Amino acid sequence: MDSADRNFALMLSFAHGLDHFTRRLIPPLIPIWALLFGTPLWQIALIPALLLFGSAIFHIPAGIISDSKDRKYLLPFGTALLGLTYLLFTFAAFSSALDFTVNFLNYPFNGRLVIMMVAMFLGGMGTSVLHPTGLPLLTTNISPELKGSAYGMWNSAAKFGDGLGPAVLGVLLLYMDWPLIFIFFGLVHIFYGVFLFMALGNYDTSPPIFSKDLSSSPPATWKKDPRVYTYPLLAVLAFISIKGVGDDGLGTFIPTFIVELYGYTFELFGTVVTSTSTASLYYAATLLSAAFFSLWCGKLVDKYDPRTVLIVFAIIGVVPIFALAFIDLSPISLLIVLILIGSSIWGAAPARDALISSIAPPEMEGRTFAYLWTGALLFGSISPIIVGYVGDVGGLRSAFAIIAIFIALSALPLFLLYSKNVYLPSNS
Repeated sequence: MDSADRNFALMLSFAHGLDHFTRRLIPPLIPIWALLFGTPLWQIALIPALLLFGSAIFHIPAGIISDSKDRKYLLPFGTALLGLTYLLFTFAAFSSALDFTVNFLNYPFNGRLVIMMVAMFLGGMGTSVLHPTGLPLLTTNISPELKGSAYGMWNSAAKFGDGLGPAVLGVLLLYMDWPLIFIFFGLVHIFYGVFLFMALGNYDTSPPIFSKDLSSSPPATWKKDPRVYTYPLLAVLAFISIKGVGDDGLGTFIPTFIVELYGYTFELFGTVVTSTSTASLYYAATLLSAAFFSLWCGKLVDKYDPRTVLIVFAIIGVVPIFALAFIDLSPISLLIVLILIGSSIWGAAPARDALISSIAPPEMEGRTFAYLWTGALLFGSISPIIVGYVGDVGGLRSAFAIIAIFIALSALPLFLLYSKNVYLPSNS
């Protein structure tokens, strides 16, 4: 990449990484909030659930706006809105004016907790603009032969945010209370939203419908022939949805799996590292391996067909998951297996985004990413329920074996994209 491409990709990737970083601050604080309000864990768990649900609900509206309005306004708005919701969340947690009880379905909810949930739902609106706006901006402003590398940076930033969020939170909690942490990163989001608005003025942020070349072209073929867009879209949706069940199951239960089946406890320089802390470190290593591999995968996508990359790494990823399900591993072997899982299952995301971009008509790219991410979020949200139920009944090893099967099955729809009845650039 030259400096112009690299700087633009880094600017958008930082917004993506910051979003994932702040969202990962929430799960470790759930026990603290349960004590603060004296409520069951399932009520506190509605906080991250509503963030995810809000993101799913607003993805398609964000995609429609991204394809019809100047994206210079939408991406900064979403970034700043998420920051504002973290400020509202913190204010609600300690506002005596909200200290009342709301009954819903015969369950009492503290008024402060209700507003915290509303804040997270609105935060989902902020996160929903990232994919349908950020990825089309990369497509428009990055040299076509380097698009895979740009997607690699974009996805790598997300995994760095996922891995660093809980780690940084653990360190900061030694020196300050969580409300100060939320206020600080909420302000970081707001300031970065302002920066994005100013910086994007130097780039092409208009959707393709405003392009003279597009407006003067003949009617779009994809509207007349479902083989050009609809069939590929459905195949990719099937891939993302099936794989999402495995992805979210792994993301939710890897730490629990390590604690329950291995329970590693170490003493380091006179300090006892508990099994929970060890599981968090192993999990962070899994996410960070995905971050590093995403950069390499982006370069692979610039050279090879993204369909092939996705199929190969879905098949590779099945092996270490089955290893978790059926083999007792040493501490080092477990770490290696988890790194392989992070690299193959989550690190191949640039190939997924490159494939989506290749099937999307220019005037539909924002909506295409929105359609597919809505499917991924909705189907992925049921994964913890399925995996948790199987884990309760047959143990987490059985649950992870089922996850491996879902990952393997996700590759099947991708084979359909090689058919000559599906019109992709790679098939012509």
